[in-house]
Amino acid sequence: MSDSFGLKRVLGLKELVAIEIGTTIGAGVFVLTGIAAGMTGSGVPLAYLLAAVPIGFVMMTVAMLGSALPTVGGTYRYPSRLFSPAWAFLGVWTYALGMVFGAFPLYGQSCAEYLQAIFPGLPLRPTAIAILTFFYLINLRGIQIAAGVQGLMVLVMVAALIYFGAAGMPAVQAENFQNLLPKGIGGLVLAACLLTFTLQGSNAVIELGAEIKDPGRAVPLSLLISIPAVTLIYLVIGVVALGVIPWQKAANLTAPALAFMGRAGYHFFILGGAVLAITTTINATFMWATKSLMVLAHDQLFPASLARTSRRGVPQRFLTLLWALSVAALLLGKVPLQTFASYASIGGNFIFIPVMVSALLLRKKIPEIYERAPFRLRGFLLWFCPGVGMVLSALAIVMLAADLKQMAWPLLGWLALGVLFFLGQTGRLGGKDAEARAQSFRQRIETDRELMVQETLKMRGGEEAAP
Repeated sequence: MSDSFGLKRVLGLKELVAIEIGTTIGAGVFVLTGIAAGMTGSGVPLAYLLAAVPIGFVMMTVAMLGSALPTVGGTYRYPSRLFSPAWAFLGVWTYALGMVFGAFPLYGQSCAEYLQAIFPGLPLRPTAIAILTFFYLINLRGIQIAAGVQGLMVLVMVAALIYFGAAGMPAVQAENFQNLLPKGIGGLVLAACLLTFTLQGSNAVIELGAEIKDPGRAVPLSLLISIPAVTLIYLVIGVVALGVIPWQKAANLTAPALAFMGRAGYHFFILGGAVLAITTTINATFMWATKSLMVLAHDQLFPASLARTSRRGVPQRFLTLLWALSVAALLLGKVPLQTFASYASIGGNFIFIPVMVSALLLRKKIPEIYERAPFRLRGFLLWFCPGVGMVLSALAIVMLAADLKQMAWPLLGWLALGVLFFLGQTGRLGGKDAEARAQSFRQRIETDRELMVQETLKMRGGEEAAP
């Protein structure tokens, strides 16, 4: 099996930056800015800066993995080959639920609601389904076309957000920041924890390693560009949103926008800013969401036929399955947006923990790859950066699960089903030929780890074979 899974290296630095910015700037900043204001008052800009600190450490870990071992489906492949196949599988299993019963329905419905602010007659669910379907069809045409569309949308989105900041700065009133932390340091820390969700998303770059040109350089450099850029945009948004009106009235970004924008400017901000912020996230998620599933199919945990790619290099069966299940979730009934958001966030954080553990084990398990990595963490940072990621993800999962209350039970049931499914597929539940299936699974994991190392060394011009 080729490490590339039939995928082509077509993504350069500018495409990566567009994907990362488009994935990161999404519905979160338009919803959570107002919620954060309720926690910390006019200290929201400080909360955004504080949130960027742990995310910066986490993304350094992602940069090391993506630079050292560029591969397809890194969020499953790294932990399954370096840490634990079981934990890696459960991470993807949980994230799959968070994607089809969280992220995609959340993005589709949120986008439709913003469109209703300008076009009140639009039906909510049909519009949400149409949005998901449009970007599903774009991605069926191939990742190069989807990446081109992404780049154009990100340019317009960033222009709309810059317009919000530039037009709003003259309207900022200093008296709105006189009492900077009306709810104390505790409120600031709580808001910063919440706002870390708005800065995640760039970690998806490790899913696309087999499609990146010069990944050893492009992955860390793209993160070095995208994370500070997004943080700066959020800082400006926070200053304007909490500066043009009192923090008690800043329930979302539409209220501050209405305070200083005319009708045309407001429409541009909603369509070019809010709508494109969400749709760039939808498009980017379709681009990378199938990659770990392809590796699971190679490991025979899912049917191999689902991972077959079209002549354009698109895993169209997995892509179609994700689209269909997401549309079905939208048709289930009236599900609150907060529930979709909680499932999406839990899935995203759950999958992150085994990835951080695999980063801790990289130097020990495959030292020849670690030593040749164009970007690598050393000394204190080698354990501190992944540690921050694990603690942050674990705290977020606990907080979100507690907030779900009764809706947490389906998630726990899904996890239990995933454990049974994995044990059954790998022969650990016994039954006919159980030992042979277990041995075959272990051999596939080990063989693929060696192949992944060999192909990485060859890509860097190394002649020696992996041990």
